[in-house]
Amino acid sequence: MGDSHQSRPPGTGPAGAEAAVALDEIQRRQEQVIKAVLVPGWYWWVMAAGIVAIGAARDSGDLVVQAITIPLAVLVMAGLTGAMIPAVRRRVRLHSARQPGARGAAAIFGLIVLVDGVIVGTAAGLAAARFPHPATIGTAAGAAVIVIAGPLVNAYVRRLMLTRARQS
Repeated sequence: MGDSHQSRPPGTGPAGAEAAVALDEIQRRQEQVIKAVLVPGWYWWVMAAGIVAIGAARDSGDLVVQAITIPLAVLVMAGLTGAMIPAVRRRVRLHSARQPGARGAAAIFGLIVLVDGVIVGTAAGLAAARFPHPATIGTAAGAAVIVIAGPLVNAYVRRLMLTRARQS
């Protein structure tokens, strides 16, 4: 029998190709949305600079320098962090399935604990050894951790969000 109509496996042919293109476009847009809600790379550098400024002000021993630098650095860091939240919400609304969930929150919390632990551990150890400028060195160590680990946490949270988006 000369059947001119050959059966094709599902997902092949013109309709399958169109579906694949549409799926690729959906995934590309999901990645754009998720990238938009993550913390930009420069954020980690600003936080690191603020942390080091606080440590250097503390080590200066000058009460005027401390009275100006420490509150200013805290205001900049808190203001920037506070401004990031509504800015992200204005840019995009995420379906709850695309939010990072408990694992993402644990990664962020772990980063905070790690940075604080490095700062306190380094500064306390150096102060106990009577090493000069322990707060500056401790905060510089913490700043190095945040500049390196911050983007890694971003990448991890991005992967979590993409995985959850593709599962929904």
